[in-house]
Amino acid sequence: MKHGSNTNTNMKKTDEKTWKEKKKSMSSMVFLIYSVIVVIFAGLFLTYWVYKYHPTNSNLWMVPVGLIFLVTPAFLSISVLVSDLCDDDGDGVNHDLNQIKIVI
Repeated sequence: MKHGSNTNTNMKKTDEKTWKEKKKSMSSMVFLIYSVIVVIFAGLFLTYWVYKYHPTNSNLWMVPVGLIFLVTPAFLSISVLVSDLCDDDGDGVNHDLNQIKIVI
């Protein structure tokens, strides 16, 4: 009977891993959609400023606000990447900051 209970335990662990992977994948997809929406909004915001206000150099407050919205998803992505690499989740795999490669 131990063999049967061991199989059930392995199935539960497999189901739990699958659920965790699906949850992580779904949160990554939500983050990606959020980032794309924010970047599109920022691009439209800056384009509107260029079209409407740039000839007169008025409403200059719109430029830094648009640029902040434009670069925020990149900073968040880097933050999440570094956090994920440094996370010790007990899976036996050691992730190190040396594994991060910056492409210029």
